[in-house]
Amino acid sequence: MDERSTKRVMDEMEQTLVKLHHTFEEKLWTPYHSHDLHELLIKFTKNELSEIRKMYGITGVSQLNKTKLAEVLVNEIPARIPDKLSILTNDAYALLLRVVNADGRYPAGDVSSLMVSVLRDLGMVFPVVKDGKRLLIMPQEVLSVISSEQSKELKRTIKRNTEWVEVVKGMLNMQGALYAPQQYEHLGDVMKEPFTEKITEVLHLVGLYDLNLEQGMFSWLHPGVENELDIREAQMERTDIDFYLFTKEQLKLAADPFYVEKTPAVKQLSEFFKILYEMKKEEIDEIVGTVVDMMRVDVRFQFIMDELGEFIELPDGEELTILIDLMMELHNTTRKWMLKGHSPVGLREGYQQQKAKKGKVLNFKDYRK
Repeated sequence: MDERSTKRVMDEMEQTLVKLHHTFEEKLWTPYHSHDLHELLIKFTKNELSEIRKMYGITGVSQLNKTKLAEVLVNEIPARIPDKLSILTNDAYALLLRVVNADGRYPAGDVSSLMVSVLRDLGMVFPVVKDGKRLLIMPQEVLSVISSEQSKELKRTIKRNTEWVEVVKGMLNMQGALYAPQQYEHLGDVMKEPFTEKITEVLHLVGLYDLNLEQGMFSWLHPGVENELDIREAQMERTDIDFYLFTKEQLKLAADPFYVEKTPAVKQLSEFFKILYEMKKEEIDEIVGTVVDMMRVDVRFQFIMDELGEFIELPDGEELTILIDLMMELHNTTRKWMLKGHSPVGLREGYQQQKAKKGKVLNFKDYRK
């Protein structure tokens, strides 16, 4: 499938996702009927109750009917909440505290429905509609537990969880996938503690509502990765280079899904657009961000130029020559996933410094399209 066909398929998939999201919202926000934990749970389907059971790892009850399972959950959820609080991040925990401070009846406003869905599957909050307004309901049994679980140690743990998620998302933005021992070791060095099973639990929970963190068969993935095996294979073939070692500050900056590294090439291209097209900063950032995203996954240079022509009217003559030069410079200085977070120019400079040790020549023709 060529790149234009791929783009068309992606557009069709996006439309389908919009429809699915609408259906998801309708099912999630149900009419208000009670504030009692048992009465809220009994309205769930057996499958929905089973999701809560699985979230808490409750075994030996899968054969129970819906009524009996709801009774088990009423007893088990409050007892198991403290352990689940220890794998939350700042965003989810802050939302729970807002509901607690609202005495268990919090106006939802523009709260993320995906996050709400996960917290509902934990039996902590229940999304409802009352008098045409969305509310998050927290039963008293749950509210009492969360109110009493606000120790300094828990808050430090949640802050640490949040930092782990940030550095992982930053690494995914820069390298596409997280799977290699070198990557996990580097994250441990950055965070000054090993990557543990507990952190895996944190990432799994966040990945249920954060679209910028995906769990593949063998890897944590950036949402822009189309094929997990392809990116792993492409990176594994580059045995001549190691994964780039980012600092903690670099990774936290890159955790922003719209992050673009402010390299000289980015600044020069942005200035070109500003002068030639009199664009606003927001417009420039959107265009440059889109271009960098395509370069990061090594899209063909000509296709990138064609896509750029969808945003702006390409100039001609000397101005077109300047634009192409600027785009080529950006292409060669952009960190690429298949290069494990290195840029072609960065690799060349690093290679020149280590030529005597490595004794092999890197081919950069593939990166000068």
